[in-house]
Amino acid sequence: MTLSPTRRRVAFGLRFAAVVPCLIALPVFYLAGWSLWAWGLSALLLLANIAIAFGSDWFSHGRTQVMAVGIVGVSLISRAWLTFGALFIIAWTVDRKVGVAAAGAFLVYFTVDMVARSISHVLLRGDATHSAATPEASV
Repeated sequence: MTLSPTRRRVAFGLRFAAVVPCLIALPVFYLAGWSLWAWGLSALLLLANIAIAFGSDWFSHGRTQVMAVGIVGVSLISRAWLTFGALFIIAWTVDRKVGVAAAGAFLVYFTVDMVARSISHVLLRGDATHSAATPEASV
């Protein structure tokens, strides 16, 4: 089944959904008097995560479905652990307030990204219910 251009655009746009809460967080950080370094760090980590996610999506393209799901899944879990590990080290060694504020903001971004990417992957899968293998397709 060929996917419609609109469906592809929506799926692609969802891959940047986490940028929205990141941009909303900037005035929140400013008005709350929190460190803008923390916001900058969380935004930088978000952009790095988006880039790595695009890389893992590109690498998984053309693989079997099981292998592609494995690649994307390992990438998702690895990105979360490595990012929060780095934020923990920053909070422990550099500045606790910056590390904790960046971790809280990044947690929101990562959650939005994970949900939006899941929806994006479902949109890009196509509609398997209308394949030739189903009885409804032969009617």
